Amino acid sequence: MRYVAKGVLVCCAVAFVAVLAAWLFLSSTLFSSVRTTFVENLISKKLGQDVIIEDEVRLGLGRHLQVSAAGLVLPGSRRANENLAAIDELEFEMSTRDLWNSNLSLSNLFLSGVHLNLITGKDGVGNWQSLSQSDVEAGQAAKSPKMPLAGVLTDHKIELTDITVFYQNDLNGLELDLQLSELLLKRDTETDVATAVGAGSLNGERFDLYATFPAEDPFQVAVNFEQISITAEESPIEDGLQVKTTLEVVELGQLLDILKLDRVLEGSGSIGATFKSVDGVARIDDLSVLTELDGGQSLSLTGQIGELGNPEDVSLTTRIRLYPEDAEPAPAASRYDLKLIAVDMVIDSVPGQIPQRQMVIKTNGFTLDTSGEGPPPIKFSELSRTPEGSLRVGSINLRIGDPADPFIILDGSVDDALQLQGISAEGLMDIPASSLISPELLGPDDQLGRFSGDFHLNGDINQLSLANLDGKTSETEVWNLEVHGTVKNVLKFEDLDLAIDVEVPSGADLLEALSLERVETGQARLEIDLASEGTDWNASANVEISESVLEIVADLDDATSDPVLKGSIESDLIKIDHIRTIIQAAAQLRKLGGSEPDEEDANQEADDTGPLRDVTLKPIGRSVLLSGMDMDVDIDLRHIEGAKGISSLQSELTLNKNELKAGPLKFEYGGAHFDVSGQMDLSNDAHLLTLTGKAGGWQLDDILHGLNFKKGASGTIYADFSVSGGTDSPKHFANSMNGNATVSLRDGSIETQLLDLAGLGVLPWVFTKEKQKVAPIVCLRAPISISNGSISTKQTTLETDHVQVVVFGGVDVAGKVLDLDLQPRKIGEPLSKSPWPVTLKGPLAKPKIKVKDGPKRLKRSDGADKMPAKRKLCVPDILQLQ
Repeated sequence: MRYVAKGVLVCCAVAFVAVLAAWLFLSSTLFSSVRTTFVENLISKKLGQDVIIEDEVRLGLGRHLQVSAAGLVLPGSRRANENLAAIDELEFEMSTRDLWNSNLSLSNLFLSGVHLNLITGKDGVGNWQSLSQSDVEAGQAAKSPKMPLAGVLTDHKIELTDITVFYQNDLNGLELDLQLSELLLKRDTETDVATAVGAGSLNGERFDLYATFPAEDPFQVAVNFEQISITAEESPIEDGLQVKTTLEVVELGQLLDILKLDRVLEGSGSIGATFKSVDGVARIDDLSVLTELDGGQSLSLTGQIGELGNPEDVSLTTRIRLYPEDAEPAPAASRYDLKLIAVDMVIDSVPGQIPQRQMVIKTNGFTLDTSGEGPPPIKFSELSRTPEGSLRVGSINLRIGDPADPFIILDGSVDDALQLQGISAEGLMDIPASSLISPELLGPDDQLGRFSGDFHLNGDINQLSLANLDGKTSETEVWNLEVHGTVKNVLKFEDLDLAIDVEVPSGADLLEALSLERVETGQARLEIDLASEGTDWNASANVEISESVLEIVADLDDATSDPVLKGSIESDLIKIDHIRTIIQAAAQLRKLGGSEPDEEDANQEADDTGPLRDVTLKPIGRSVLLSGMDMDVDIDLRHIEGAKGISSLQSELTLNKNELKAGPLKFEYGGAHFDVSGQMDLSNDAHLLTLTGKAGGWQLDDILHGLNFKKGASGTIYADFSVSGGTDSPKHFANSMNGNATVSLRDGSIETQLLDLAGLGVLPWVFTKEKQKVAPIVCLRAPISISNGSISTKQTTLETDHVQVVVFGGVDVAGKVLDLDLQPRKIGEPLSKSPWPVTLKGPLAKPKIKVKDGPKRLKRSDGADKMPAKRKLCVPDILQLQ
């Protein structure tokens, strides 16, 4: 008995010591470090991640081992300065049997004060990289957990409170501060459906989270902000994952707030896409992005990105509109009114095939449409958020023109993409040189060559500057063009300094290369210096043709409400022949985009598939007339030299908002003279041009010789006129002309061959008694009236030494038909019978001529039948009867 009592006493003592030891181990501060090390190793072993417990650990015994710890820290990678995570308080229970069998199974998990930091430094190193991965990089063997974290949890409920996830990337400036005040994860044992319910904020914007994860059915996740809703729904597929995601944004401002970007845009939008992953290959299909801003701008993007990481599997259609379709700006006639309306881009790339692309730039003055094989029209990368809250695009490449041969390439960056500020780009330009002369000529051209160069762009959407512009022509022998300078405001064409130099070895070859008629100007050169500062404009130009030089100077101050362009055109030496060739060449150049196309030409242009279409911009010359700018230009040609002597010319050109005036333009040379004035009414939409003046002493044979007309005619021409018409083109002026004119000729002659060509050879006796090589003309007087382009006359008179021919009828210039009656009679016998009346009717090119047709006798209604004692030359005799 004594031994039994002693044994019981020993057992009690052992039990007491064991309980005391257990109590000391579980709760005594003496063994705090041991408990801490025990739990640290326990968690680290199962997570594969080092865990440091900075505060105490408490253990409780019962059916399960109860563990509570405070101040848990998960260090970041060795090269990171920030810890990966910190947990203020951790509680869980675990089976002692499982613990004995090295099988970690947790239940009743409770986490409070979870702080997760995901930080990437400027060197690209992230602190979320596990230490085991760092050891691998350092050449050490990695420590792998024996089982995944999902197998650690055996309970059906996890409660988390006060969760903070902070993401910071120093490479792109993105910061995300996610705070979850509470998150409850639980699984219903009856339905086998796991749910997640939580609430929190992202960068200060509150949201609610609800998600369901059925064991067999697809999962669904919904996140709702005040103005944004996000949904993700799984679609079942075999051997893979497919998730359809949608993002609806009622107010873009909240999205910008979440991304910590400046709230500079207001509007709405939506994003939809399907993510698919099969056999390790991920792709995005059914992509749809739509954004509409309050200002009327919009962006739409549809297509598919295809296999992620494969740039050859992308098909996207993008449309950017700066104006709504029902509120586009009116068609622009002037460059000052030019506005960008929309940009459409299409890229269709299939693996193994050549990518196809299209880019359409639509303005209210023209549309540029380029398509074909080649890289995308725009590429951008290195997106980042700046410390000031701007969205920066670090690398952007824009290609404008034919995909295989773009005429403008820009490489640069944009510091603020949302407001298009901080633009900086290096540009290369290589375009057909013909496009510089007229937009309608845009296209490949072998004769005019190409214009290429480089430049630098910088600024913002309000003021974009062009600097270091250096360009010149190549691959051509018909001309040499060089342009150098800067433009501080390209969009408004302000504050510029440009030097333009044009050398033309042969003006005739250049006109022929432009598909115009040749004019033998010889060698020519044009030098232009154009500069502006603020509202002050200065321009100077030298035009050289052989020894002849024209100096042109212009100044403009645009600060006043009624700006006036003051200028001068001067010359110390210019030859008559060069004036003629300059006028002839200018008349040919006027045809470039300035004339109204015929119906046949219009139909041909409609069938043209060139890149430029829907052009409404008027030629620059006419745009200046319609700009509302006043103009005052003096003309002083001090020394005009020709074969018949030396002369000079002075005149003035003025323009204001109501009218354009030119003249009086007075000129005398070799016994001839002219005095002409012009006026255009700009106060109404008709813009009628009125020309008045007189001329005399000009020799018909000189004029015909100058026109290279081989058949001879001579005489001294006199004229006076007052006509008006439209100004869209010379043809429009002729077809709409109204007014009157009188043309006369004295002491003339004409070769009979020319009469035959004119169809008048059937009346040789009218011009001469016998058939001779030259027929004399005493005088010709043609008073005509003009109405809407139709010319009519009742008193046109031609006289030889013994016959008077009276012509009456009309010519329809627009219809190109004539209807004339010719009545030849002996001089002084207007009431006698006309032996050979003639009619000319039909097309101008080939009229029908009938002899002995029309009235043969005339009489005065007042009975007058006597000629005056002294008759007047070239006045119908019947009107002189007394």
